Amino acid sequence: MKRIFFFAFLTIASTTLLCTNAGAQDKTHQTNDDDDSWSGDFPDNPGLWSAVVRDDKVHIQFGGRHWSSGASFALSELGPLPTDKQGSFTVKRDAGTVTFNGVFEGKRGHGTYSFEQDPAFRSYLAQEGFSTITEELMIHLYFTNINKAYFGYMKESGYTGITLDELKHLAEENMNQVVMTNYFELFRKENYGKVSLDKVVELCEHGVRPSLIARFHELGYSDISLDKAVTLVDHGVSPEFVADMKKIGQRNITLDEAIELVDHGVSVEFVKELTDMGYSNISLEKATELVDHGVSAGFIKEFKGLGFKDLTLGKAVELADHGVSAEFIRRMQDKGLKNLSLDEYIRLRDGGM
Repeated sequence: MKRIFFFAFLTIASTTLLCTNAGAQDKTHQTNDDDDSWSGDFPDNPGLWSAVVRDDKVHIQFGGRHWSSGASFALSELGPLPTDKQGSFTVKRDAGTVTFNGVFEGKRGHGTYSFEQDPAFRSYLAQEGFSTITEELMIHLYFTNINKAYFGYMKESGYTGITLDELKHLAEENMNQVVMTNYFELFRKENYGKVSLDKVVELCEHGVRPSLIARFHELGYSDISLDKAVTLVDHGVSPEFVADMKKIGQRNITLDEAIELVDHGVSVEFVKELTDMGYSNISLEKATELVDHGVSAGFIKEFKGLGFKDLTLGKAVELADHGVSAEFIRRMQDKGLKNLSLDEYIRLRDGGM
C-alpha cells in the first residue's frame, strides 16, 4: 500500500460551509506554490491536524502543500480518543484510512496524521472509468466519503457516466450522499426535472441549499428558476429578507426588487423606521432613492427634531443633495437665522454659508 503524507500549518477557524452535514468537508484553500515554508522533501513530511469536538461531531482541519481542508466526523466514527497523553486512533473509509497521532485536551485535539489509500477502492474506481485518480483527489474522496454506495446511489438516481472532472468537483465541494439526496428530493418535489451535475455543484458552490429554494417557494415564488436562486444568493438576498419586507407592508415585492434593494443597501430596518415615522406606503423605488442620496432615518429624525414635522421624503433628498444637514441649520440658528423655511436654508447653503 502506498502511504501519502501531507503537511500544513493549520488552525481551527469558524469557516462557513457551503454544503454542511454529518461528515462534511470544508472548502479547499489553495496555498502559494512558491511558499518557502514548504520543504523540498514535502512528500516525506507528516501532516498536522487540529480538531474541536462539538456535541456528537468532531471537526478536524487537514492540509496539503497546495490546499487546506476540513472534515467533520461523527464522534462514534473515531472511537475512543486519546486524552491527557499521546495516543493514536484511525478512521477507515472506502477511499482509505487516516491514522491520527496526538492528544485531546478537553474539547480540542492536535497532532500528526497520515493517509493510506485503499488499493481495492482504487481498483474499483478504475473499473468505473477513473484510472488517473491523483493522490490529492483520493484524500478528498475520503473527506467527502464518496464510496461504492455513493456511486450506486448516483446510478439509481439516473446519473451514470460521471466524468473525472465531475467527480473532482463533487469531492472538493463536499457533494456527499446526504447533500445529493437533499438536492434530488427538491428537484423531484418541485418538478425541476433531472438537473446536470455541473448545475448541482454550482448551486452548492454558491451556497444555494435546497432549504433556501424551498423557503422561497413557501413565500409564494413558486416559479423561481435555479439560475435565479444563484443570482439571489450572489446578491445577498435571503428568504428572511423577503419575508421581513412582506411583514412591514411590502407584500408584493418581486425578487428583482429584492435584489435591487440589497444592491443599494436598503435594509428592512430602514424601511420600517420610515414607516414608523409616518411615511406609510413608501415605495421600494423611493426607499432606494433615499439611500442612494445618503438620506438615512437618522437624517430625517434630526430635521423633525428641529421642528420640521412635515418634512417630505422628496425634500429630504433635496436637502441631502445640497449639503444641508441638521447641524448646518443649528449653526445658522445660533447666528440668529431662525424661523426660516427649508428652501431658505438651502439657498443659504448654496450661497456658501
